[in-house]
Amino acid sequence: MDTRTRYMLDTNVFNDVLDGTIDIAGLKGKRLIATHIQRDEINNTKDEVRRAALVSVFEFLAGEQTPTSSAVAGISVAGGACASSNGVVPTESAVWDVSRWDGAKWGAADDIFEGMRRELDALNKAKRNNAHDILIAETSLRNGWVLITADRDLFAVVTKCGGACGNAFTLQAV
Repeated sequence: MDTRTRYMLDTNVFNDVLDGTIDIAGLKGKRLIATHIQRDEINNTKDEVRRAALVSVFEFLAGEQTPTSSAVAGISVAGGACASSNGVVPTESAVWDVSRWDGAKWGAADDIFEGMRRELDALNKAKRNNAHDILIAETSLRNGWVLITADRDLFAVVTKCGGACGNAFTLQAV
């Protein structure tokens, strides 16, 4: 059984990889996970060229196929390194007009999702994508995975609720 820590990647990580802020070689060997939420957010990118590049990065890091050591979206993979992907997992709850019903679970009968969402709404003035962010965060929290994000408010909510959270630079160091 593989006991390595799993890392849920927030959508901003895919942008950082594409922009070269995060060295893709530093992700080698990590168990990287995403939900349909990140893929949907990437698919909503207005710039067609950037969207296509982000989709390539997503598939490379968290796609269901086995990654290779080839270049992705014009990004050279240093030393032939490749990430260790595990695919897309379902969210632990479902939200009307956000969730894909084939990519979400019904949800637990507790207040974790709503409580986290209220916390995030209070921190960032109820941004439009908070339900998306909390679906990602709740999935990470309930499964004991480390959420990797550059969103300070989301980081604060996850850690307040007892979840593990870090940024991509922390991930590269482990």
